[in-house]
Amino acid sequence: MSNNSREEILHTIRKGLEGVGLEETLEERNFLSETEEIQKLTKELQSKLKTQFVGELENVNTNVLEAGSEDEVKSFLQDLIKEKELKSFAIWESEFLKEMNLKQELKDAGLKLITAKNKNRIAKADIGITEVDYAIADTGTLVLLTDKNQPRSVSLLPPIHLAIVRPENLVRNINDLFIILKSRLPNTDDISSCMTFITGPSRTADIELNLTLGVHGPKELYVVILS
Repeated sequence: MSNNSREEILHTIRKGLEGVGLEETLEERNFLSETEEIQKLTKELQSKLKTQFVGELENVNTNVLEAGSEDEVKSFLQDLIKEKELKSFAIWESEFLKEMNLKQELKDAGLKLITAKNKNRIAKADIGITEVDYAIADTGTLVLLTDKNQPRSVSLLPPIHLAIVRPENLVRNINDLFIILKSRLPNTDDISSCMTFITGPSRTADIELNLTLGVHGPKELYVVILS
């Protein structure tokens, strides 16, 4: 079928739907069905996807912790503070991290909060803490949708980045990611001004392929997978 013929058929369908209270076109129905199938399959494969994701993270010099509760996350953070002698932090103001009350926990532990308003100050924070909007299992990639409450500088400027992943945010691959994003953000006005993809800590190689970590971003990446 030619493109012109296809468009003529879709135009006829749209005309037939006018005035009967149905706004979805045939294309939109098919797309929503595809998204629902991906989400159903992802849920069924969640355990396998998590195993694959952990393996890919470890292949790119990432420190991984699987935590069974929020208390385990907080305990891990306390150990990290002592081990790295952390003095300051920057953190996303996302709803999930607010519910975990991590900001207050860190302040009570004696760390200084660096607000996200000043990028130069964020660069001086010892650790940046974010959650993860999506996690791509087949590459070990973190996907962060950033905005004024979730600035990308928190994940890119401090020498240590701690990212918290919820299993429901795992996706199989980048193709599934963009199908889900199109469903979640059908309006281009809703799309984040910046989407950050992170695969392991910052890595830079010179002309002789000698690899150095942390030249243009965090030297250490910690990913906590919250069950």
